[in-house]
Amino acid sequence: MNLLFIVNPIAGKGKASAINSIPHIEEYCISKGIDYRIIKTEYRGHATILARQAVDSETKYDAVVSVGGDGTLLEVANGLMGSDVLLGVIPAGSGNDFARTIGIKSTIRDALRVIRKKKSRLIDVGRIKDNFFLNVASIGFDAEIIYDLLKYRKIFPGRAAYYMAAFIKFLTYKDKEITLTIDGEKIQSKILLVAIANGNYYGGGMKVNPNGMLDDGYFNVIVIGSVPRYKFPFHIFKFIKGDYQDLPYVTTYRCKEVSIESKDRLPINADGDILGTTPVLFNINPLALRIIGNYN
Repeated sequence: MNLLFIVNPIAGKGKASAINSIPHIEEYCISKGIDYRIIKTEYRGHATILARQAVDSETKYDAVVSVGGDGTLLEVANGLMGSDVLLGVIPAGSGNDFARTIGIKSTIRDALRVIRKKKSRLIDVGRIKDNFFLNVASIGFDAEIIYDLLKYRKIFPGRAAYYMAAFIKFLTYKDKEITLTIDGEKIQSKILLVAIANGNYYGGGMKVNPNGMLDDGYFNVIVIGSVPRYKFPFHIFKFIKGDYQDLPYVTTYRCKEVSIESKDRLPINADGDILGTTPVLFNINPLALRIIGNYN
């Protein structure tokens, strides 16, 4: 077995960080007789370049393994699209939401055991222009928090930057007027947020898409309309647990294509990264990538 590990050295924190996972990866691979190579990323987008180089390399890798968070996984997946190289995941970021969807636990050794078994499946992949995403894209409240994070990370460390960005956005956010076109049907809506979901979890464990399947050829689109701010505390646990379907503010759709337009240029979040602004068109690419997971 020959594995390439692409490590984001700034992902995660403490003992579970990506950089601290390297000795455990080396120890495991040596003990199991696995050929391996570890490369650390040096800048944003580097993981995509490294993954593409692995696809074109004379070395035949059984899998390319993302070691980091959802952003690192997003980059590696973009580099592997169009190839038959398996994608593996060692969750070592702050959210690790897609790893939850495919049954990968956050312990390095458990993730390595899953990768060694090489049990894989083809999954759908979302597309935004020339970029692909595995998990969830969104616009609105949550996307604007992620957009603002760059500013707050210059002042606050780690998760504190996220909490500050979320708190300020809670105080200042104004609902957006948008036009959704879902498989050709136009819908006018005033929204808190819209999530275009392939996977099940996002936002560090919120079960945004409880009925989602990775291989059904469809997005689940969750549209959350205007929610009075004073009702946020009463509903947040429903969103975390995925029990929000009975709320009057929520409408869900199942589709293969969705576009979003607005008079404002709204940031687009995809797997925790900002990929431009609206207008935007999302397409589903059925069964486009083979990924290793802990499948039943």
